[in-house]
Amino acid sequence: MDYILKAEKEMVDSGEEILSTGPVSQSIISEFEKKLGVFFPASYKCFLNKYGALSFCGDTYYGITQNGLYENQVPCVLFATNSARSLGDISNKMIKIKSSGYGPSYSIDTEIIGDSGEPVIVETELSFKRTGDKVIIAQSYGEFIFNQIREAIEDI
Repeated sequence: MDYILKAEKEMVDSGEEILSTGPVSQSIISEFEKKLGVFFPASYKCFLNKYGALSFCGDTYYGITQNGLYENQVPCVLFATNSARSLGDISNKMIKIKSSGYGPSYSIDTEIIGDSGEPVIVETELSFKRTGDKVIIAQSYGEFIFNQIREAIEDI
């Protein structure tokens, strides 16, 4: 969870606005895991416990919003994941955590465990439904969000 704390420090130090939907309890997280049929990695649970869902520097990081299981739009991870799965944009073992806005999607791939001992983060293109191609871009959710936050700040 070190990466989550480092990401938070980077955001605060930047002076940019940090918008979140608010902390989420473990019981709600468990409901989402059950609905999606996967377990969330520890660093993603830490993110959910701290932020719920997050918007920073124009980027949105999907999570759990105040409407919980009944939310039917982004940034709800349940909505985003189920939508992407139904379109064939990700597999049933992936959790959609962010879209680039121009094509690639970012997902936690629960079928591949990275060097950190957590599922890796993969980037997929819209062609995933035909090719199944995916690229590992981070060894954990914590590493992913830290790198994304750092890049966003560098682009300011």
